[in-house]
Amino acid sequence: MSKLSFFVTLCYGIPILLPIYPIGLFISYLLKITKFDDASDRINNLLAYLWYRIFFILARRKLVLDLEKWKPENKNRFLICNHTNSLEVPLVVALPFLSGSKDVHLSYLGGDIIQRYKIIPLMMHARIVEAVIYSEKKPNFRNFKTDVLRVLKKRSIFLYPEGERTYTEEIRPFQTGVLKIAYKFQIDLDVFVVSGLMGFSDESIYSEMAKDKKVYFSFCGTVSAKDHVDFETYLNHAQKLMKDKKRELEMLHNSSFNGKSF
Repeated sequence: MSKLSFFVTLCYGIPILLPIYPIGLFISYLLKITKFDDASDRINNLLAYLWYRIFFILARRKLVLDLEKWKPENKNRFLICNHTNSLEVPLVVALPFLSGSKDVHLSYLGGDIIQRYKIIPLMMHARIVEAVIYSEKKPNFRNFKTDVLRVLKKRSIFLYPEGERTYTEEIRPFQTGVLKIAYKFQIDLDVFVVSGLMGFSDESIYSEMAKDKKVYFSFCGTVSAKDHVDFETYLNHAQKLMKDKKRELEMLHNSSFNGKSF
């Protein structure tokens, strides 16, 4: 098993093996079906924060945040983030507690892998947050668009615009499908970026990141659809925000950072 595979297994073993997760998700599900959505989401957000905290303690990593300018209240939107190696997932779902906005209603886009492997905590969580599930084998764009717009009435949705794990620190070109929906229906994008996750690997080119033992998680800015004359400028603006902030963070792995550490 490679070093990265070990950390991914450790990370995703936490919500499967620790009793607090099936118990907490069961309580959250009961609150959901009895229409106590706020309480249900607060429990979900707390469990997500604990997932990140437990993993970073076990992995002996330090998280450096720059989220002060993120204002999630009162408007649902897409949250987008780079997709390095799956270890960014605990950070994204922990955003409500990390930012101090503990009652944010979050959902996400997920493939049919959620159902395929019958991982009960993940399936329960997907049901609670009304995750939009799309099938790679039998895609149905019309139903997918309907589901996205339905969930956005109540929740923000996070997704990975690169479309797949990159296993590098590079920001790859964004896939356009879901973002075209966002532009057409005037949905804002809140752009985030993570840097340092390849420090969990044993690849020599990331040895400095591994020694640094820091992961940086930053809000890059908001891209408003109404401020762009066409989809291409909307897309390019989002990509530029993410890439520019990523370059800044890469310069900080061996220097101090003025954000907060948790």
